[in-house]
Amino acid sequence: MARARPATAAELGDGTDRLVDVDSPEVPPALRAAVLRHMRPGDQLWRCPRMGAPRGLLGVFGLGQRQPVIEWWLMSAEGQLIEAFWEED
Repeated sequence: MARARPATAAELGDGTDRLVDVDSPEVPPALRAAVLRHMRPGDQLWRCPRMGAPRGLLGVFGLGQRQPVIEWWLMSAEGQLIEAFWEED
């Protein structure tokens, strides 16, 4: 199973969610292709820094090491989540 790629400090920036143009160079090409398969007029792509799922033996209990990741949320024009995407290792 693929895992979300850990984000660097530079990628995290100030850690706030923000709207991103799907054609922006910061959107990885594979991710852009996946988003465009689901996207309809009026939908928005958001870049959302988060802490990833717990890893390691203690991760089973929710206590494992967590790394920062960038989630990409495709939101409908009505503000509903359509799909969430991650850059994978």
